[in-house]
Amino acid sequence: MKQIEVITGCMFAGKTTELINRLKSIKQKYLLVKPLIDKREVGDKVSTHSGIVEKAIRVNHLSDIFDMLKDIKVVGVDEAQFFKKSIVKDLKYLKSKDIRIILAGLDRDYLNKPFGAMSDILSISDTVTVLKARCNNCQAPASHSFRKNTSQENQLLIGNENFYEALCEVCFNEKQIHGK
Repeated sequence: MKQIEVITGCMFAGKTTELINRLKSIKQKYLLVKPLIDKREVGDKVSTHSGIVEKAIRVNHLSDIFDMLKDIKVVGVDEAQFFKKSIVKDLKYLKSKDIRIILAGLDRDYLNKPFGAMSDILSISDTVTVLKARCNNCQAPASHSFRKNTSQENQLLIGNENFYEALCEVCFNEKQIHGK
């Protein structure tokens, strides 16, 4: 039975690294996709903070890959939080076609609120792996993505360490109360 596996956690927790490691370890033909909206890398690739690069297909909707699934046994999805809510229907379709799905994405945004469709994705997942980063302030296990740039208040601000840092709950709450 094929399943939906979710890898989640805050920014800098190693979600993409874990996704790529799982895809490479399965020894089956896979397709790696990422949302078209994520333009941090040039071209069709996914890269980790540690420098691992893997070929990926950039799409607006997960359904954009449905005609590319011949001989594909596994679909990997990076930055799943950036896809529209229709991803849930697309994931159910892939699962019904006996395709294993491994997704990586942020479950919460910089305000610690649910991010995009991730709550819905988590509700249909078969397994969830929660990864933690190291707190930028105290080095404790971090579970929060904190936005350093306060001028942009939209939930969607795509960036790396230029805009975000990983914080433990204590440091996150401290910065939320006392400002940046």
